[in-house]
Amino acid sequence: MRVLLVWPNRAGFGFKPIGLALLSAILKSHGHEVRLFDTTYVELGSGGLSTARNRIRIFKPVDVSAMGLEKQPLNLHQETMSVLQDFRPEVVGVSALSDEVSVGLKISEIVKEWNPQTPVIWGNKAATMAPEKVLAQPSVDFVCLGEGFEFITRFVEVLAAGNDPSVLHNLAWQDGAGAFHRNPLRPYYGDLDNLPFLDWSIFDHRHFCKPFDGQLYVGGDHMICWGCPYSCTYCINYSYRALYKGAGGSYLRRYSVKRIIEELRYLVDNWNISLFKYHDEDFCLKPLEYFRTLAREYHKHVGVPFTAMANARNISPEKVELLKEMNCVSVSIGIETANEHLRQDILKRKETKEDIIRAVQMLNDAGIRTSGFNMIGIPHETRGTILETIALNRDTTVDCSDTGFFYPLEGTELYELSVREGLFNPAADKDYDDVNPSLHLPDISHEELIALRERFVLYVKLPLEYLPYVTRSESDDEVGRNLTDALFRIYDSAVLMNDGRWDSTRSVKDDLRTLAGVAGETMVP
Repeated sequence: MRVLLVWPNRAGFGFKPIGLALLSAILKSHGHEVRLFDTTYVELGSGGLSTARNRIRIFKPVDVSAMGLEKQPLNLHQETMSVLQDFRPEVVGVSALSDEVSVGLKISEIVKEWNPQTPVIWGNKAATMAPEKVLAQPSVDFVCLGEGFEFITRFVEVLAAGNDPSVLHNLAWQDGAGAFHRNPLRPYYGDLDNLPFLDWSIFDHRHFCKPFDGQLYVGGDHMICWGCPYSCTYCINYSYRALYKGAGGSYLRRYSVKRIIEELRYLVDNWNISLFKYHDEDFCLKPLEYFRTLAREYHKHVGVPFTAMANARNISPEKVELLKEMNCVSVSIGIETANEHLRQDILKRKETKEDIIRAVQMLNDAGIRTSGFNMIGIPHETRGTILETIALNRDTTVDCSDTGFFYPLEGTELYELSVREGLFNPAADKDYDDVNPSLHLPDISHEELIALRERFVLYVKLPLEYLPYVTRSESDDEVGRNLTDALFRIYDSAVLMNDGRWDSTRSVKDDLRTLAGVAGETMVP
């Protein structure tokens, strides 16, 4: 059968979803024809998450003007119709994250306009967590609950034979009377070594363009170990595990070292990969003996630099040495918030400030770039709790402080809390856009949250003498705007282009004179 996979991407370029690459490979291995419809380069009004982050100086600038990476003002209806008429799919599968649901539904409606008889099935975690909501849309016929690696071929084969797929495990659907049905789940997919290699041929070549730390690489995405054992209240993983309770199998899985090295070597050779991003939820969670073997074989047979994520509590001196041996160039650590009540009681994160500071120091000492994830605008947030988080980032000397607004994902504990306390209105159906806070908090306004987020790196990276000017720059008046411009000029030259560290040779005295002049104040440096 001809299967059209849909990726309603609202974000930027440089990432190839692992699930889509696997589904395509699985379908092709069973003789089906696959094409991907990808909205990455269609202007959908969001501007892209990378665009939003560039405005707050998280990334070093990279000239990609010759790569054709800009979103184009194309007509989504026309683009979708063109693909449908050319490929003439017999089934359409939509894989959408929470911020992509609205675009995915528009595309599903266009599919039904083109041919009402074409089955439309949704997958991925947004649909898995809220299947009734998705199936309430007339343009969606089925939802795949959970993993679809065994389900997808069976589903397509049943459709090809003209049979009723409603008996299949992992399927949710509505009957003719509008009643919702949910079938039991298969066990987690057991042996990752039996999966085919990722199929990257379905992706636009521009998705291989990966800016990192001021340079442009040929990027690849993979995940060596699957699953997450933690129970963070804002993350879908805990709810996902609860969904599978009683289904069987293990949520925590990994490729054998031999098998993953074989695939990585294949991907490097066939796509000229010069930088990997590993999407393991916690790269340092691996058992030490497995980690040692992986590091040795990766160094010997792959050697491509990579970035990864890790939990501070699992970073040890020996694991840092192994990361260095493997050519790891950057590790991202979840700081989230420094406030103990918010971290432990609201987010259910177990690491301490001391854990975070220790982990960052070990990585810094090894010459591995560090990035800290910070989340602001969470339930019970105040200006004071954000200033605590800023102080912890300063204490850790993390190279890059990445900051985003909290968004309540449906199916999570914090979604329920946010709705229950009147902080979030799900009826508004507001997509996550990475530009505006999602919650209405009683103790801090949207305007103040945005101002703090935009100046987060200034508060973290500039010397203490500059901070009164950073605070003054939050005011939305002419002086505030002029100070913001002046402060970012200082930051760009003294921090951003100096690998995230303050240039100690810079004249603080001259900067303070300049800032005092911009502020219209008389100050003695």
